[in-house]
Amino acid sequence: MKKQLEKKTILVIEDERPLLEVVSAKLEKNGFGVITARSVDQVFSANLDQKGSGIINARSIKQLLDHLNDLDSVDAIWLDHNLIGKENGLDLIKKIKTNSGRWKRIPIFVVSNSDGNQTIKSYVKLGISKYYVKSNYKLDEIIKDIKTSLEGVVIR
Repeated sequence: MKKQLEKKTILVIEDERPLLEVVSAKLEKNGFGVITARSVDQVFSANLDQKGSGIINARSIKQLLDHLNDLDSVDAIWLDHNLIGKENGLDLIKKIKTNSGRWKRIPIFVVSNSDGNQTIKSYVKLGISKYYVKSNYKLDEIIKDIKTSLEGVVIR
């Protein structure tokens, strides 16, 4: 009898909205929980005020706490290199790897169109789990690799 695996949560960081939606739907269909972001800033901040006035109210504090709880449940990261904003995937990994705690141990799967040798070497040097050039892999192959990598892994 095969043991039922605990549902794993993937943080998907992809700047192209249509691709983000497809990847999220496919991961959910494969039994993953999904949290999404399109920039490095979105990963580390909750939208505190919908109108941008900077006022922190009970609703925004709840949003922030919910966001932090969601991030605490991340088991793996699906990361694109090019993102919205000033920072790219390498910047995100540097932030993650320099902070202590469980984030250092979270497997990171870079899925990008950036296939430059130096870019890939930079990611590998920072300790990612695997680098995929989007055009060389089917979505199902990447998800299968992630699923296999997470079997029996406890990060919390």
